[in-house]
Order: sequence, then structure tokens, then C-alpha cells
Amino acid sequence: MAELTVIGKPVTRVDVNEKVTGEAIYGYDLVLPNMLYGKTLFSLKAHARIKNINTEKAKKLPGVVTVVTAEDAPWTHGESIKDKPFLAQGKVRYIGEPVAAVAAEDEDIAQAAVKLIEVEYEDLPVYTEPEEACKPGCVAIHEDFAKYRKVDFIVGSHLPNVAEHFKLRTGDVEIGFKQSDLVVEERYFVPIIQHAAMEPHSAHAQFDKESGRLTIWVANDAPFRALHEITESLNMPKEKIRFINPLQGGGFGSKGGLKVEPIAVALAFHTNGRPVRVKFNREETFISTLTRHEAVVYCKSGVKKDGTLMAREMTIYWGAGAYAEKSPTVCIRGSLPAPGPYRIPHVKVDGYAVYTNKPVAGSYRGYGIPQGAWACEQQMDEIAKRLGMDPVEIRMKNIFVEGDVSYWGERLHAVGLKETLIKATEAVDWGKATEAPRPGVKIGKGFACIQKPTRSPTTSNAGVMVNSKGEVTVLAGTVEIGQGCNTILSQVAAEELKVPMEKVFMHPLDTDIIPYDASTTSSRSTYHMGNAVRRAAIHARQQITEAAGPMLEANVQDLDFGDGKVFLKDQPQMALPIGEVVKRKLGINGIVRGDGSYTYEIGKDLDLETGHSDHASAFYMYATQAAEVAVDEESGRVRLLRMSAAHDVGKAINPLNCVAQIEGGVAMGIGSALHEEMVVDKTGKVRNPSFLDYHLVTSLDVPKMIPIIVECPEPEGPYGAKGLGEPGLAPTPAAIGNAVADALGVRVYDLPLKPENVYWAIQNKRKKDAA
Repeated sequence: MAELTVIGKPVTRVDVNEKVTGEAIYGYDLVLPNMLYGKTLFSLKAHARIKNINTEKAKKLPGVVTVVTAEDAPWTHGESIKDKPFLAQGKVRYIGEPVAAVAAEDEDIAQAAVKLIEVEYEDLPVYTEPEEACKPGCVAIHEDFAKYRKVDFIVGSHLPNVAEHFKLRTGDVEIGFKQSDLVVEERYFVPIIQHAAMEPHSAHAQFDKESGRLTIWVANDAPFRALHEITESLNMPKEKIRFINPLQGGGFGSKGGLKVEPIAVALAFHTNGRPVRVKFNREETFISTLTRHEAVVYCKSGVKKDGTLMAREMTIYWGAGAYAEKSPTVCIRGSLPAPGPYRIPHVKVDGYAVYTNKPVAGSYRGYGIPQGAWACEQQMDEIAKRLGMDPVEIRMKNIFVEGDVSYWGERLHAVGLKETLIKATEAVDWGKATEAPRPGVKIGKGFACIQKPTRSPTTSNAGVMVNSKGEVTVLAGTVEIGQGCNTILSQVAAEELKVPMEKVFMHPLDTDIIPYDASTTSSRSTYHMGNAVRRAAIHARQQITEAAGPMLEANVQDLDFGDGKVFLKDQPQMALPIGEVVKRKLGINGIVRGDGSYTYEIGKDLDLETGHSDHASAFYMYATQAAEVAVDEESGRVRLLRMSAAHDVGKAINPLNCVAQIEGGVAMGIGSALHEEMVVDKTGKVRNPSFLDYHLVTSLDVPKMIPIIVECPEPEGPYGAKGLGEPGLAPTPAAIGNAVADALGVRVYDLPLKPENVYWAIQNKRKKDAA
């Protein structure tokens, strides 16, 4: 490989100036000419039939342009399962479900009109716990589930309210347990949490009757997925629908698919061509968009005396909430690697995505990996303790290494897990005791390992245009959601065309112009879109090279690129700016366009009965995080002293950006470990739908962070790169949980590790010891 000029360098983000100066316009800020304002009526019932909706008073309020219900918008949507109505149809399934919407001349009028809508309900049984909702005899939350359109990988169940049943079968766990010297079994729980992006949800929509065109402005992390869902729902030609993406103020998985968009679209069909904006406030975002899945995890492990893992059996109940959304794929992709990144000859996993009468759950940074890791990695430490082994030792004996065949049947390569384990534990001085600052405070250390797949197979397409000024414009469907993708993709284009970074620009995301991309999810963008942009830039470079040959009186193979110029390799002074080449070849308005595409061609879906695939993921991400904590025995408060986070990134395209991703992920993981839980009572009502009562991590909670970049190159990745965005928070809660257990000698099985949970664990241990 030729010497790299910008790849691997800590380049400053390309969007830094507009964001720090406040010039950036986010979706929530967008104001369109002649715009109407939309407001939504949300269900106050968790599960009920709609007997009647009276909108007459709302329609008569001066300034109201339209009021819509399901009668006006009789459509449904869904990615894996088409089960979610634009507005509630016949019944409501959770508190916060959109029932009706108003468009008016200003927000105050719209909100006043919403309050005038009258709805009569007939109550139905409410199920708030996934384990309870799938017990035989429970009332179906979706009576017509069998009739819904489903993708072909959905596996049903004889149990009620199960949207997906994932099965993984390797060997025979009963034989494995019989061959084991120690068997450990426990129940773990991970609560619902909120994405808590800085920018709440919003969407704008406009329908032009004359052209039949529907335009949607929304900060969506998967505009082409949203385009497909809207197209399927409305039965409109794809060419008649356009998505324009303003900047997004964070999402963490919450802003893919359709959330506020259906409400804006439903209104736009009745506003005589005027655009309508629907904005959710923080409480509405909490109850009516998306949450992370709660999970009940049963984990049973069998080991030999020397620490060799023999068998692991897991049953995971994923709380899907009222609609399927991403639950089937979270269930699959979260359950598959839940037994951990270890060689285990006998594995059995059953994952159930279960409908409940709670807010809808969907994708969240980590995509199911944190829930499985919370159980598996704590059990690994418990096993080590009972065997009298060091937790590092037992993992080193069993972790995946290069060339291993996973328990789902895939031969693994580019496995940097061992190095992450060594470096993360060394960074917190593993094996060395830290003196407690005062009596009543216990110090402990813990760590956790994870492996995460990416969504496969998927496709990314890109274009790279070079104009007569030598400026490079990248057309890519990857959405800048704060993760720095615009900088990474700009670096790739700059590297291949050998132009300064300030000459590279990202084209605004518009589905009428930008080539198709699957989504900005699953930590796939650097790998997939990075490859596509690289190929597009190479294609553009080839065209410029061919055009420059006659101009420089040289053969193509004798030319090279550098500093925005094409030159003769043996006579570097014989050079032309690439813009000049374009100008001479195509004129002052000429543009050279290169196109590129990348698909992980050998990706293979999992077998529906065994969960096996020899190419389940384009690449795997590996990480180990280690924590040191101080626990106050009298209050139960956990304080983090330091955390190391070693992540195998393949190749760090931008080390500065990698560090930011790691630190941001760890901070989110600390929040989910120590504080965060969205409390939903037995009636289905969210009790803490605002930042006043929902405890996010603050700077006071964040300890000294030690980010560690491990580079185990992925051969198919651009310059060896993998992905990084999601794993940053995946091992964090388990690492902290293990550190708390090390400090106290007692384990807490349910997240979060808030003071009262830890306090009662201490008290129960004292009672047990005294008995």
C-alpha cells in the first residue's frame, strides 16, 4: 500500500465550525415558507378499543386547517413486520400512541385543538412484563398478527404475543452440563432506557397535488429505509417521494424508520399543499418514539475445573413494546452473540421478542449486545470466583482468537480481542490493590469483553465529483448524526485523489440526488460506505489519469497524484492541477464523476432452526473495558475511579475521532450502568418522562477515561478499518457490575446499579452472613 497522507491522521472534523458557531440548521430548527404547525393527540390508555373519536370541536376552532384520524390515514408500516398504523386503528396498544393530529396556523392553536378531541375507550388487559405477556392464555395484543406482512426470516412461536423467536443450537447442552464440574445458573435484568438525544424528534412534510410529489424533511438515520417504508405504506411510486435530511442532533438508533414522519405525512395530505411541521417535546419523545429493549436474561453455564467452558444455555425475553419495529432483528443480532466471545462446544439460546403494552422498543447503540453482556460477563466472573481463578485467566483460556470457529459456525478472522483484554486490564493495574480512602468504602476492579457483528449483507453506493476548480464533492447516503462520518468519508476521498482536506465537500443528503445506502446503523458506515467512497474516488482518479496522459505526453502508468495535482512519477515538476485537467477535457463547467458500490457479497442469513451461518457478518468488533470503583457501604453509592476501554477498530482512519467515539460510548454506558431506567408502572404509564426525573450521566459521574485503540486490520475494510460507533457502551455496565461485586463480595443482578439497589444487596448479604 502506498504511503497514506490523511488516513490514520487526527484530522479536525469538517463540520466543526458550523456547529460550534451555531450556524448549523438541525431538523428541529427548520422553518419552511407558509408552514403549518402540527400537534398530536396521544393515547392515555395502555390497551383499549377505540369506541368513538369526536373531532368536531377541534375542527371548528379558528386557525385549525385540518384534523386527521386513522379514517383519514388508513395506512400501516414496519420494517420486519408491517404492524404499526400511522394513527391508531381501532385500538390503542400503549400510553403515548398517536390517535389523532391537528394542523393549524400556530402551535398554540394546534395544541388547543388537540385538547378538544374526545375519545371513548373500552379497556383491555394490560401487559407490562415480557415474561408475563407471552404466557399461555394471555390476550393477543395484535389479534391480526398472522395476517401481517413479515420478512422471510421471522420465526413465530406457539406462545402468545411473540413477534420473533430466535433459536441457536450447537452441540447438546445437556451433555455439556453432564461433562462439567461446575454449573452456574442465574437470572439477570436490564431495564428500559431512553436514547436521550440532544435533539428531540420532528418531521416536516408537504404534498403537492399537481405533481403528486410528497416531500419529507426529517433528520432520519436511514432515509432510504424510510423511503421504502413510506412507499410500501402509501402504495406510491418511489419516484414520487423525496426525503431531505437536515442535520441531526444525535439519535443513537432512535431516528431510523418512521417515528414522527407518519403524522406529518397524514396531515400533509389534507393541507392543500402547505408544508406542515410536527415537533415532539421531550416528554412526547420519551413516550411516543423509541426506547431500548428491556431484557430478562436466564443464563446457565457449565465449566471444567480448569476453567474450560463446556456449555451455555440462555433464554432472553426482549421487551418489544407495543409494535415490532426493530425488535425481531435486535432479538436475532442480540441473542446470537449473547453467550459471549468464547469457544463453547455446547450452546443453546432462545430469544423471544415479546409484545407488551409499553412504549415501542427498537434499535439503540449496541443493538442488544449490552443486555447479553450484562448477564454473560457477570457470570464469567462468578464462575472464576467459584473456581478460584483470576477472571483474566479464565477468559484467556476461552476467548476467541484468530481462526477459531464460532458457536454459530463461522471461522473468525481479524480477531483483536486478546490484545484488548490485555491492554484494558493492564491500564487499571489489574492484580494490584488500591487502598480505600476511608473506612466504609470498598474498592473493586472488574472488566468485560464483547464481540459485536454488523448488519449483513448490506449495500452502500457513492459518487465522487471533481470540478474544474479541483474541488471534490462526495455523494454518500451516510447520515452525519454526530459520529464524524463526514470527516471520515472526506478523508477517504482526499486520500485517493491526493487533495487537501479543505478541497473536499459533502453533498447534502437528498434521496433525489444521493445514491442508495442501506442505513447509518450497526457501525457499518466506515466499512461499507468507506469502501464505496474509496471505489468512487478511484474511479474518478482513473478518468482524470486517462485525460491527463495526452496533456502531459505520458502513459497512464507513469502518472501519479499529490497535493491536488497529477504529475509524472520521474519528473514531478511536470504536473497539472486536477481541476485544470477537468477544465481542459470538459470545459469550465465540466465535472468528472466516479461511482462506487460495496456489498458484502458472501454474507449469509442465519439458519432459522439452528442460528448458524458461515458468514453471518461482514466483520466483527471486539472490545474489553475495565473499571475501578469505590462503593460506599452505608449508602450504596457507586463512584467510578477510572475506566479503560480497549477497542479493536481494524485501522483508525481518524484516531481523534476514534477516541471521541470511545469516550462518548463509555459515558453512555456509565449512565446505563449507574442511573438510567425508564420507569413504567403496571398501568403502562411512564413515570419519569423528562430529564427532571430521568437521571442521565453528568460530568460528575465520569471518571478518568483511558481510551485504547487496537488495530487488527480487517482485509476487506477500507485501509483495514472496521466499525466502532456501537461497541463503546456495550461492555461498560458489565465491567462496572463486576467491579462492584469485587468490591463488596456480593453481586447485583438487576440494572441500574443505583444506590438503593446496591444498598439492599449489601443488607441482604449481611443478613445472610449473620444467619
